[in-house]
Amino acid sequence: MIARFLTSASLVAALALVPAKRAEADAAEFLGGAIIGGVIAHALTQGNRNTTRTTTTTRVVRPGIPATQQGRETQLALNYFGFNAGTVDGQVGNGTRAAIERFQRAMGYPVNGREFSSYQFDYLMDAYYWGQNGGAQQTGLAGQPLLFAYRDSREGRTLPAAAPQPFAPQPFAPQPPATTVIVNPQPAAPVPAPGVLAATAPAPAVPNLFANAAPTASLANTCNGVMLQTSTNGGYVTLANLSDPDFALSEQFCVARTYAMAQGEQLMQAIAGLSPAQISDQCGQFTQLFATQIDQASLMPQAQLMPQVTTVALGTGIPPADLVATARVCLSVGYAQDNMRMAVGSVLALAAMGEVAYGELLGHHLREGFGTTTRPDLAQQWYNASLSAVEQGAQPAFMPGQPERTQLLRAATARMQGGGAMPMPVPAAQPVPVPVPVPVPVPSSSITQ
Repeated sequence: MIARFLTSASLVAALALVPAKRAEADAAEFLGGAIIGGVIAHALTQGNRNTTRTTTTTRVVRPGIPATQQGRETQLALNYFGFNAGTVDGQVGNGTRAAIERFQRAMGYPVNGREFSSYQFDYLMDAYYWGQNGGAQQTGLAGQPLLFAYRDSREGRTLPAAAPQPFAPQPFAPQPPATTVIVNPQPAAPVPAPGVLAATAPAPAVPNLFANAAPTASLANTCNGVMLQTSTNGGYVTLANLSDPDFALSEQFCVARTYAMAQGEQLMQAIAGLSPAQISDQCGQFTQLFATQIDQASLMPQAQLMPQVTTVALGTGIPPADLVATARVCLSVGYAQDNMRMAVGSVLALAAMGEVAYGELLGHHLREGFGTTTRPDLAQQWYNASLSAVEQGAQPAFMPGQPERTQLLRAATARMQGGGAMPMPVPAAQPVPVPVPVPVPVPSSSITQ
């Protein structure tokens, strides 16, 4: 499987992907390197190799208005829901602000296009990803009705059923001729010597008493509820009003999830010739590379697990920069599809390749039990490793323009219910000297003659 996934990793450098000039730090490293090893090869083989296309794109830049990644995402989502923010260029001018006001008015928020609150942006982006990843297909809606359907889904109301979707034909795969017959079957395995167990003997079946248990909770639905509570609270928990550390961490988990999906969405825009389903299949193969380590994340301390993940990652043969880009795409796909194993495997790969700040996500997973068992003790190790790296100068993985977020996470994890703060080293106890008994002189009258 590894060979199939890495069929053309060497072609990565030949693909000229020149990202637009970054104007803000929050767009850093979105398009670094190639995206997915096998994906690039497939895309390159689809076109006419003897044809050269030259495309000239003219982009009008309005002076004095910075272009930001959040601006691009806002415009993309507003246009998707029919609020018409104009060209997706990242420059938040009067047209975009007017579209924001129309969105705020439709949702019942205070109308002020210059005060687009963080939770309003997160709500808009969550609705966009929900629509893109099955919501539109499920409801058969588009534009503002689709946005209202998302709101209904968050509030527990029944969604309309979509019309039956047309059957998508599968690509033709050549099959062996029907007349193929195996005329030389393999000889029977030799009979093992007495007392020797045959290597092919089937292992006894282990009963799984929870095979038919109810499905686990959905992170997407959980984040819907969290963001609804954030909206009710009037904004995010801050360091100044931190009273419920568990909710603050859940809130920041959902923020990081949204940010990670946006990163992957940006990378996927550079992939040509592949459908979302094909990219998802590639990410499924990528996840399988780390299947053992995903299972061990719930059992093994962070410091012991990471060397194993690094060994697997380096053994793929993918250049580190390309492996990081691949993991970011697959992290986005995992969250968009509510595939927690894919998300956990992608986080492990990122942390193993030096992106230690992403370990925050695994802390969240272990604390809440999404894709892992609930292990607050191991969660603290991942939180501490990622926050320490950021405090020592590493680039934050999420919301890099908000340094106070690290302080909030540090305070919340120190007060986390069920896990407690990271234990401080205690000096070894020193032996207490035992006094030597001093003989007491016996009066002469008591001595036996």
